[in-house]
Amino acid sequence: MGGTTVSHLSISGDDPTIDADRVPVSAGRDPVSDEKAVRRFEELYRAHYRRIVDFARRRTGSVEAAEDVASATFLVAWRRIDDLVGADEPLAWLYRVAYLTLLSHRRGVERTRRLANKTAAEYSNPVSIVESTIEARDRLTAVSAAAETLSTKDREIVWLIGWEDCTHEEIAEILGLSRVLVRTRLSRARTRLQTAYDKRLGRPRSRDSHHD
Repeated sequence: MGGTTVSHLSISGDDPTIDADRVPVSAGRDPVSDEKAVRRFEELYRAHYRRIVDFARRRTGSVEAAEDVASATFLVAWRRIDDLVGADEPLAWLYRVAYLTLLSHRRGVERTRRLANKTAAEYSNPVSIVESTIEARDRLTAVSAAAETLSTKDREIVWLIGWEDCTHEEIAEILGLSRVLVRTRLSRARTRLQTAYDKRLGRPRSRDSHHD
């Protein structure tokens, strides 16, 4: 299980362990303000830790790696807790930190995931798999292949909308785009995704498929 410990702060699991008596008092601050920072961090952690873990797990395919990403994310949050106290959308801020943490590992993770899916498909016993399961697998393969036709950023936008249930505003914050650009790219990505999906399954393209 992943986890991180830094003097007065231990991050592992659904609850942070903070020794309030050992939290260093910064210059120009009093112990009361630091105690408030501890409480604010604990609230932030308990409210959003599991969601950040899930966000990372769906991208890494590993619970341990996801917990490590979440730990790193909340260590950054702890160091920047003063900035987060008055933040309107702390979850979007956390998503962005987690997203940036994942970027350096993204290509390797995707290659591993594709290889695992390919291997699983090759070693499946078609005799023991019911027709509906085969169809579902084929559709999943088609969706994955269709997603590969999108640019990295467009794929992330579709992922954040479909899997993370993020709003356009949150996606704009996470990816560093304007809300207008998010809407434009999402519309374009959906059209391309549908076209690639239909082509993969050998379906004729609908005449009005360009309409959302």
